[in-house]
Amino acid sequence: MLDEVLRRLDDAYTIRLSEEMIGTPSVTGEEEALAHYIKEKLESYGMKTKLEYVEPGRPNVYGVLSYSKPGKRLDYNAHTDTVPAGDDWRTDPFKAVTKDGRMYGRGACDMKTGIACSLNMIRAIADSGARFRGELSFSGVIDQEATDKGAWRMMEDPRWRSLDGVVLTYSYCGDETKPIPLGLTGKVLYDVKVKGRAAHGFRPHLGINAVEDAARIIANLDRLKLKDHPQFGKGTVCTLKTEGGYKVYSVVVPESARFEVNRLLVPGESVDYALADMRRMVVSLDLKSEVDVSIKPPRYEPYIASREAPLMSTLHEVYKTVMGREPLYEYAYGITNANIFQGEQGIESVHLGPQRGDPHSPNEYVKLEWLPPVSEMYARIALEYLK
Repeated sequence: MLDEVLRRLDDAYTIRLSEEMIGTPSVTGEEEALAHYIKEKLESYGMKTKLEYVEPGRPNVYGVLSYSKPGKRLDYNAHTDTVPAGDDWRTDPFKAVTKDGRMYGRGACDMKTGIACSLNMIRAIADSGARFRGELSFSGVIDQEATDKGAWRMMEDPRWRSLDGVVLTYSYCGDETKPIPLGLTGKVLYDVKVKGRAAHGFRPHLGINAVEDAARIIANLDRLKLKDHPQFGKGTVCTLKTEGGYKVYSVVVPESARFEVNRLLVPGESVDYALADMRRMVVSLDLKSEVDVSIKPPRYEPYIASREAPLMSTLHEVYKTVMGREPLYEYAYGITNANIFQGEQGIESVHLGPQRGDPHSPNEYVKLEWLPPVSEMYARIALEYLK
């Protein structure tokens, strides 16, 4: 069965799919055309498919291959959106260009070639007539480059919450450039509103300056109690946005201010802990302004994974077989849909994909030499996990 599946993997097909998907722009908010493209491919493999509209014009896309014998349920997950192209490209960002063994274009490594490798694998399994236990599925979700509305919606369905495992086709290639995550940081986005009292700016002592009190909070962010994790170390804090003061010039003590702070969480720090920590620190400053501390989307719980878990151990052995060496691992600072699948729902999740090149930057690329082994690893993982 394995040999027949591997024989049917088609590297030229992977490249063609990658080119066509790069040529189908899917910047966040504009994912519909790519979802329809993927749905058509999944249907051609004999999968039962569905488009689930999260918002108008923004569907998740799903495909399922079910077999008669009961068993585990494994999903290959990707996000269909990309960041905007931006400027300073040497080529058209929405036309795949291959040069010196690299394919350039927006989404080349993040993450349309990962999608192409998974589609190549699914087609090979379907065409081979291979039979295994359980269910093999694909999910393409919107909005990962923003607030993950697609993955959150996916997990509202009990069918998807009961998955046994998820392979995220992100560009974690298991070498020194991007080791395989053994867990991910979480995240909160603090939304802090400061309410003072207006007064004439020549007599500031008669008012309460909300901008200055907001600045005091920001200046004391180092007093937050960041926990130290033995593998991750400490999380990070970064002020992302500040607002306050006049919109039209006027000499008035600012009565309101607002700012947002990003905080990465390590295991042992929950979203609730982070919220309480910021509120504690603000109270300790004894400010005259009224301060409201809340969080806004997106927010994610951190998680830690086990090398001995079934899907992770399968990935490890498959990687050694195909790549001729063991993968490198790390406790990663970052956010993926795995924070939702495993961090929130407890579904074992692993990451694997082609080596990345300049993601989120002009002239994003992928090394084509990575596509054949990734397709093969996807196939071996599916067959081994579902046998």
